[in-house]
Amino acid sequence: MLFFPIYISYPLPVERIRLLTPSTRQLLIISALTGGLTVAGLVVLSAVGAIEWPVAVQLALSAATLAALAVTVMSVRRVDGKALRTDKRVKRQEAALTAQRDRLAALTTQVERLARAGQKNVDTVVTALGEDRVELAGHTASLNGHTVALNGHTRRLDEQSAALTAIRSALAGLDESLRRQRSSRTEYNQIEALVDLRALLQPRAPLPRLRGWAASPDVLRLLVERVAADRPKLIVECGSGASSVWLGYAVERFGGGRVVALEHDERFAGTSRDLIAAHGLDSIVEVRHAPLTEWQTFPWYDPAVFEDLSDAGLVFVDGPPEQTGPLARYPAVPLLLPHCAPDAWIVLDDTVRPDEREVAERWLREYPELSRTTYAAEKGAMIFRRSTL
Repeated sequence: MLFFPIYISYPLPVERIRLLTPSTRQLLIISALTGGLTVAGLVVLSAVGAIEWPVAVQLALSAATLAALAVTVMSVRRVDGKALRTDKRVKRQEAALTAQRDRLAALTTQVERLARAGQKNVDTVVTALGEDRVELAGHTASLNGHTVALNGHTRRLDEQSAALTAIRSALAGLDESLRRQRSSRTEYNQIEALVDLRALLQPRAPLPRLRGWAASPDVLRLLVERVAADRPKLIVECGSGASSVWLGYAVERFGGGRVVALEHDERFAGTSRDLIAAHGLDSIVEVRHAPLTEWQTFPWYDPAVFEDLSDAGLVFVDGPPEQTGPLARYPAVPLLLPHCAPDAWIVLDDTVRPDEREVAERWLREYPELSRTTYAAEKGAMIFRRSTL
């Protein structure tokens, strides 16, 4: 009875009340302890004679009954509290379900409205498709007709392509045949020129092979023809080697004059001298070592090596080699023309190469007194002469 006023005067939080509320097991224990203490107390009182046994037994039964009733009441109250909480929870869930049901009903209404609108759109589209289907069928039939025609064109194109392939193959075979014929003609021309040179000059010792790095027989025959026709007093050769020997034999055969070969490679100059000596031409052919120096950005034979030369009747420009620099043979005319006779011939070799053709064009632009004749040699050659007017 003392706890009730305190609870009224000082309300506790719900969590605190839950902690203070004993469980059913605790209530049973408390009731058992209370009943046991009561019975023990009655036994003690009856033993000391304070209470008679029948009265003590009745009091004990009454105490046990009251404890049991208290436990029952507390259990019922606890069960009632759980039932109330469960009922509240159920009501909250029913309210939530009712709200969900209302939202679902509104959503259903909206879906039905959209479905009706969609059905109208579908009907419209189906009607339009029905009209387009007829037009599409017409286009399909027309397309099929075009496809048949295209297949026919494709077959004809394939046939034409096969024919073109056959023609291309035939042309390739013809080109290869022409190439072989040209090669055979070139070989024949070189052999013919070499036979002419050997028959005319009759060398006294074996000679290194021509062509490749060395001059070809056809251009050497051109040089020998000029020596035979003009008998120049001086022949200047840019470069040295087998061509120096052939020019020496031409001078020896047709009389008068000498050959001066300019060679930038000292070791090759020695080899050329040995070759000339082996043919007994060292009194006619002189190989001068002329290192390359820079002249107006061009690498060229040192001018000091040939400054004593004059009245050259034939100049054979077959050096310096291409790899020494672009337009490497351009300085030949600017530097050697002052050492030439008025009617000198200048022969430029290797004019199949772009650099040599550019050199020839520059000579003609810068020296209008020069005229040019193209010679059909294996590696190409051009002949330049001063105008006699």
